[in-house]
Amino acid sequence: MLKMKLVLLAASFVPCGMVFAQQQPAVQSENLLTTTTSWDGTPYTAYPSGQPQLSILKITIPAHSQLKWHTHPIPNAAYIVSGELTVEEKDGGKKQHFTAGQVVPETINTVHRGVTGDTPVVLIVFYAGAKGVPLTQVQPGQ
Repeated sequence: MLKMKLVLLAASFVPCGMVFAQQQPAVQSENLLTTTTSWDGTPYTAYPSGQPQLSILKITIPAHSQLKWHTHPIPNAAYIVSGELTVEEKDGGKKQHFTAGQVVPETINTVHRGVTGDTPVVLIVFYAGAKGVPLTQVQPGQ
């Protein structure tokens, strides 16, 4: 009987919510990008054949940098964590400026580069490729 009284006495000091299952926080979801085209308006056509392989890279680019001209043979998109990035095509002269919090749907097989501003740029890049297919191909002579 004394044990039962001690258990009841201890339970009276526990906040009501602690006795029952704790409430789960509300899950929030924000769609950052849904697209069928790259940033320059070129439609995406198909994924590479073979075993799918996802890659996610965190890339930091110093301030006042120009990346080498390159292409991507697979679909990918970059979330800009911090900084500013201008993406420009080598042929055609198209360019677009992106800032922190935006998503860049990258071009496929189009020669382009990124140019940073006054602060470093941090990107999280998601690649949807296939095993053995490179993520990036630097142009010859770069």
